Amino acid sequence: MTDNLGPLRQAMSDLSQHGGAADMYERSLRRSRQIQRRRAVTAGVAAAAVVFAIGGTVAFAARDQRPDAVTPPASARTSDGPQNSDCPSTKTLGAMVELPAGWSFASREVECVEAWAAADVDRPDAGSVIYLFHYEAGTGWRYQDQGTGWDCEELGLTEPASFCVS
Repeated sequence: MTDNLGPLRQAMSDLSQHGGAADMYERSLRRSRQIQRRRAVTAGVAAAAVVFAIGGTVAFAARDQRPDAVTPPASARTSDGPQNSDCPSTKTLGAMVELPAGWSFASREVECVEAWAAADVDRPDAGSVIYLFHYEAGTGWRYQDQGTGWDCEELGLTEPASFCVS
């Protein structure tokens, strides 16, 4: 049995002369660029998701640590009743100032009115003097002044206070 492959070979030769070379190079470059773009977009989306996840967690945690109100903590006079929990103690105020030798905070409780606190200080030679402290949101209680009385209007007080002279 003999196969006659001549006509088949001739047909294949004719086809190869008329057909062009397949351009695989351009197609492979186009596919490579497409894959690079997809990877870049995927990496960008993943990075954005991580940033939002971390930012949301930090914002949520910070929200729990912020005070609910910006109003001063002491809104009632403490001399009329029990010590207000937001009003500082003489020990707390004593840590903010250094009293001269022989001076000490009086046994009377600290008086708090709105954003102000006053504590009596006993002096061995001249009687008592009042130390005035002011509360500001974010910084807390700070030493303001010492004296025997202040003008309530100048301090911005709307309630009467024993440390005010007018």
